[in-house]
Amino acid sequence: MKNWLFFLFFSLSFQHLSGQNFSYTKTKITLKNEFGIPYPNAMLILSSSDTNYLVNINKNGEGIIDIMQGIEFIVTSYINEEKYEFKELIFIEKNKNIYEASIDLQLDSYTKIFEIKNLNFESGKYNIQNRYFKELENLVLLLKEEINIKIEIAGHTDSIGDNKANLILSENRSKSVKSYLVINGIKESRIKCVGYGENQPITNNSSKEGREKNRRIEIRILK
Repeated sequence: MKNWLFFLFFSLSFQHLSGQNFSYTKTKITLKNEFGIPYPNAMLILSSSDTNYLVNINKNGEGIIDIMQGIEFIVTSYINEEKYEFKELIFIEKNKNIYEASIDLQLDSYTKIFEIKNLNFESGKYNIQNRYFKELENLVLLLKEEINIKIEIAGHTDSIGDNKANLILSENRSKSVKSYLVINGIKESRIKCVGYGENQPITNNSSKEGREKNRRIEIRILK
C-alpha cells in the first residue's frame, strides 16, 4: 500500500452560540480533489495520542463527526485501499462556544482529467464495442510516448439501478479499458482503476441522451 503525503486545503467555518460551552463540535468534513470532484465512499481517520475518530465519507464526498475540542488531530484518508496523509492538523479551539464547523479537505492528486470521447457503454454493460477501439488506440499511443505517465481510469454510470451495483459496474468498465491497454503493451503498474458509479454525472440523467453521456470513461493523469 502506498503512503502519500498530500497538501491539505484546510478551510474552517464556525457557528457560535453565546452563553453555552461545548466540549464537542459537530463537524462536516468534505473531501474533494483540486478539480472539485468529491471522493465518494472514502474513509478518514482523525487520530491523536489518546483519541481516534473514524469518519465514513458518503457518495457526495461528505462525512459528519462530533470532534472533541482542544485536541490536535492527524488526518489520514483511505481511498480505494490506498493511504493518503495530510500535513496539516485539525484543531478546534476549546471554550470558544463553537457548536458547528465545516472543514474542506483537498487532495491534489491529478495533473489533468480528460474524457475519452466516443467511448460510451450500453446500459448495464461494461464490454467495449469494437467501434470505440480507435479512441483507445490513441490513448495507447499517448502512454507509449509519455512513458513516465501514470493514470487513473475512472469509470462512471448513469443513475439507473442500485448505487452499490453501479459502483461495481463502473469499476468493471474501468477494468475493461485497463485490459485493452495492457494487451496493447502498457504496464499494469502504470494504471489504477476506480469506479465512481453514478456519483459524478456530467449531465442530467432525465433523458436517454444524458444517461448515455454519463456512461463514460475518464482518464486522470496522476501526479
